[in-house]
Amino acid sequence: MHPRFLSRLALILGLALSPALSPAQEPLKIGAPQPMTGPDAPFGDKFKKAYTMALDEINAKGGINGRKLEIVLEDHQAKNPLAATVAEKLITQGKVLVLTGGRASGQAMEIASVAQRLKTPYLVDHPSADAITSKGFDWVFRNNPTGSIYPEAWKKFVTDVPGAMPKSAAVVYDNSLFGKTIGNAVMTFLKSKGVTITNDEAYAVNSLDFKPVMTKVKGNNPDYLLMVAVSTTDAILMTRHAKEIGVTPRAFVGFGGGFGVEDFAKQLGPLAENVYSSAAWSGNPNDGATATFYQNFKAKFGISPHEHETEGYAAMYILADAFRRAKLTGNLEADRAAVREALLATDMTTVFGKTKFGNYAGPLGDNYVNQNVNSPEHVVLAQWRGGVLLNVWPKAMAETNFVFPEPPEKK
Repeated sequence: MHPRFLSRLALILGLALSPALSPAQEPLKIGAPQPMTGPDAPFGDKFKKAYTMALDEINAKGGINGRKLEIVLEDHQAKNPLAATVAEKLITQGKVLVLTGGRASGQAMEIASVAQRLKTPYLVDHPSADAITSKGFDWVFRNNPTGSIYPEAWKKFVTDVPGAMPKSAAVVYDNSLFGKTIGNAVMTFLKSKGVTITNDEAYAVNSLDFKPVMTKVKGNNPDYLLMVAVSTTDAILMTRHAKEIGVTPRAFVGFGGGFGVEDFAKQLGPLAENVYSSAAWSGNPNDGATATFYQNFKAKFGISPHEHETEGYAAMYILADAFRRAKLTGNLEADRAAVREALLATDMTTVFGKTKFGNYAGPLGDNYVNQNVNSPEHVVLAQWRGGVLLNVWPKAMAETNFVFPEPPEKK
């Protein structure tokens, strides 16, 4: 018999006789639809770093009952229909145990609908539109605050600091699900306090020119300029054009991820100084475990973690905790149901803060299902100071004192 044939035969026999992984040895797979290409790819990369760091730590300690955890990323390119497609692929073909991720609210709504239909737990780690956890989806859980909760830190600031309540305000927000949710929450609060809304301005995501809008705002001379942007480029451009046009409020306040990322300060330079960001926090920097995470993340990747990285890292520990408590049998459908039951009983603390899922009414009256009951505590008012975003309110989370009102020389 030809030696080459014998070699191939031995390889085939070896593969046939080698033991397959038993269910007790197979990795526990977590599916994560994220934008890995396209304009939102930097956000997908943030979550990839956070997920892998957490899972490396968990797996280094033996995983869950000897089983490794594995993250399976699928690129949805920040396109809503594609998010639904890749979510279904992860569930039906990838055989993942749970889903997380999503990035933006529109994509998360698609993922949530698929997860609910296919009875697969979905832990939302960042998307914030209230509708995600107010649709009655009982397979969907969210650790991070909803959009209508984002303004809570700013609301506390203007309520608690003498003289800070606006006399009038212009509200400029993008027309995405995210933007309209926060814009509505802000205006509902202003109306409840009798504050005059000088401008109610919606704009298309990724606009190229905010000068016409900011010219209208300037004409009404608002006491506050309140801006909502899901897109970083929108946050940068509207702030630039507002200041170049000569809008001079007592405070520039941004809501949403676009105002809380490093590019905001890098692109704007001095124009970013003293701009506020009221949004989901990155954990309490005065907490020892959170501070250690910040240090370790920067040492590993060379960048300081913020909202997205902290949320993604925490999500892996929440899921690991649920896996540890769930009675996993190897039957995928039964195991998904067991993880859902375990998530319902979650009561823990991560670097992001306390996590316990429950049902309650949000700021706009929406009835949340499986929303972290601690979410109202997980928002912070921060301010850009010297190119660094520092927490300023509430006092327990503050890293520096706030600057208010906007100094005349900075207007």
